[in-house]
Amino acid sequence: MGYADLIAQEANLLPVDKQAEVLDFIAFLKSRQVRRDMAKTITTPAEIAAFFRSFDVDTRGYKFDREAASAR
Repeated sequence: MGYADLIAQEANLLPVDKQAEVLDFIAFLKSRQVRRDMAKTITTPAEIAAFFRSFDVDTRGYKFDREAASAR
């Protein structure tokens, strides 16, 4: 029996509200792993620049307007 089976077996013994907490915890662990994976993936300034270039957005003509931003 693997860990997933053991977790499912134990979770089935819990009340529904506690089962929801287990799912929340699993989501937390997954999001933490994604952040760690991203930190390992993009490490150099060149990689960061390449990441943002992949969005292919031309911002050369953009000028920040504080008044317009505040009005939103």
